[in-house]
Formats: sequence, structure tokens, C-alpha cells
Amino acid sequence: MINRDWKEIKAYAFCGELTSAQWAWEFLRRNPGYQQEWQQFWQTWQDLEAAYGKPPDRDFCAWKNDPRAWLPASECLDGECRIDEDKVLIECALGARWGFHKFPPNPEDDDPVGEGRLNWRPRSEEELPVLSGEAPDLSQEQMALVFDLSLPLRPQLDQARHQLQLETSRRRRENRLAPKRVRLLKDHWVMLLRMLDARAAGEAAQATQLFGDEAVREAVALTEKGYLELLRIPD
Repeated sequence: MINRDWKEIKAYAFCGELTSAQWAWEFLRRNPGYQQEWQQFWQTWQDLEAAYGKPPDRDFCAWKNDPRAWLPASECLDGECRIDEDKVLIECALGARWGFHKFPPNPEDDDPVGEGRLNWRPRSEEELPVLSGEAPDLSQEQMALVFDLSLPLRPQLDQARHQLQLETSRRRRENRLAPKRVRLLKDHWVMLLRMLDARAAGEAAQATQLFGDEAVREAVALTEKGYLELLRIPD
């Protein structure tokens, strides 16, 4: 369990220097599902070490012949794990499910990213939405352009880039668009961490009254898949 007093803002002073990769870990480590899965993994790992030893004296052949060291490859569909006869190693499967490389970090580990014990898996950019029919209801951060697919795309793409740049500048001048940067969002994210820590401490009602229901929803979303979206935000 993360032992941090959510009522004391000084307890979060370390957040001022975090990168987007480190922020992603701060939210993932507060995910109850990851905490539970890591505990189960760690118990299995300790059982395997008790049976076959630790490096450099580990019996690697016996370890790899133990079914407890493996999970079905079907549990790692979205990852890049090495598959061996339709199974993957438990440490690789856990990392793939949550989006990182290397040995799964303990949720109580304060900085596996900064100390090189965790690397996030590269994410491919999601496909842009294809619009059809009625005009879409766009947010202030979005803009829709129409392309004529019967004509050459290169000049249309060049023009689209130009228009996107102009519109981005215009909305920023009019204070209708705030760029997403870690340094601009860190205070807000600290508030969300405090919300999560209050929930973990059994003081959710008090924190919700202070921060609001929307903060609860946003904080929980970031512990789920949302933390991976933080990796797209420039430091």
C-alpha cells in the first residue's frame, strides 16, 4: 500500500519533477487490480525461488519446466511476449497486460522508471476517426476537415497541415485551447493522486467533498487505461 498522507500537500512535492513516464507509473501503481495481480505474481515468484533458487544458483531448467512459471499465450494477446508452445512467462505476461517491459515492479516502488527498472512498451498511434453523415459534435480540442479521395492526397494533406497549425494558433490566442504539457498539468494530477490516496485510506467521502465527483471519475480512469495516454504528453 502507498503510504502517503493525502491531506498534506508537501507529501507530493516529489511530483514537481516527474516525467510523463513517471506520472503514468504513479497512476498505475494505485490501480487495485494491478496491486492484486502483482501480489499474486509475487507469491508465485517466491514459491518458484524457494523451489529452484535465486541467480546465479537457480536451476533454470527445472524452473522452466514448472507450469507455475507460465501462463497461456491467450492472456498476452496485446503484448510482445516470446511465445513458447502457446505459453508465455508470467513476468512477461503481467508486463504486457499493463503496458511495460522488464520485471513487474512492486506497487510500493516509488520510482522504477527513473531508476531504469521499468520501460513502457511503445504505443502505436490510434487510427483517426472516419466521419460520415451529419456533422460531428466536436470538443474544443478537435477539428474536422474533409478530404476528396478522388483527388491526389499529397496537396490536400499539405493544406490540412497548414490549416491545423493556423487553427491551433488562433485558438490558443483566444484562450480556447490549452496545450497539454506535463508542466501545465502536474498540479491537476497531484490533486487526482490525492483523491486516489484518500480512497485507499477509506476517506473518499471527505476527499470527494473537497475535490468533486468529476475528480473521482478522472482519477479512476487514469489508473485504468488512462495512464497510457499520459505517455503521449510532452514533458
